[in-house]
Amino acid sequence: MSFTQENETNLHNVSDGTMCDGCDKHCKLGFHYFTALSVSKGTESLCCPTIDGQPIKRYKGENGEIIDATQKYNVFSFYDIDCAKKRISELAQKIVKYCDHYKTR
Repeated sequence: MSFTQENETNLHNVSDGTMCDGCDKHCKLGFHYFTALSVSKGTESLCCPTIDGQPIKRYKGENGEIIDATQKYNVFSFYDIDCAKKRISELAQKIVKYCDHYKTR
């Protein structure tokens, strides 16, 4: 059958990017802000995605490689914070697809 929307089955349950729709748990996606102290870089303001309240600073990618999920942002620039939030939101939506339960429950 070709694409149809006559029954409006999925119009009202489309994910807005704040919840995972990969299983029936529907984990909430969010942000975690923190500072890190580095000898070479000094203090940095960082953020990372959260999935079901758990900060995800690193995750395993498609081939099992460890990927850093932290993003640097400037605490004095609202534009930079907004850009970091957008990047983190997109990253969280990507990371949830690597969950063991994604599309399996």
